[in-house]
Amino acid sequence: MAQKQQLDIFDFAINAERDGMNFYIKATEKFDNKAVKDSFRRLAEEEGKHIQTFLNIKAKLEKSGKVDPFTIGNVDEYLETIIHDGLFPQGEAAEKRLEKVEDVASACAVAMEAEKNAILLYSELAKTAKDAEHREAFEKLAKEEKTHIVMLKQVRADNDPRYAALAFGRFF
Repeated sequence: MAQKQQLDIFDFAINAERDGMNFYIKATEKFDNKAVKDSFRRLAEEEGKHIQTFLNIKAKLEKSGKVDPFTIGNVDEYLETIIHDGLFPQGEAAEKRLEKVEDVASACAVAMEAEKNAILLYSELAKTAKDAEHREAFEKLAKEEKTHIVMLKQVRADNDPRYAALAFGRFF
């Protein structure tokens, strides 16, 4: 992976988190349920914090002149696939995707898929990070994304009895 390309991963992550934040903001606007709005708002705020984390790491790397923060291995194709496909629907695609989302459960399903991809990406970045501080930051981000999935699973279950029955054995 070329050195410039390694720093581009941070731009991708920043944009992916921004797309996630925008998705959650738009989901907040789409639904009326206060608990749902609060959950999506909290997720948007978390994505905003992740943006700042990536901006800070990238700025430190650029300041130090370290432009190859990752070890080179078979992660290249995986990262390229994730970067090409994105995590959340992006730009106009995000708006169109959310327009097609008819209910809270569907919005949660889209978000859960994106959060799972983020966990995979950040876990892979943690494995290949040369610097212990960066490795810890990626591990922390992956862990936080896992909490997002748990939150989304709960919101989805609260709004989709069939999903609740399958996920938790709850029957209404």
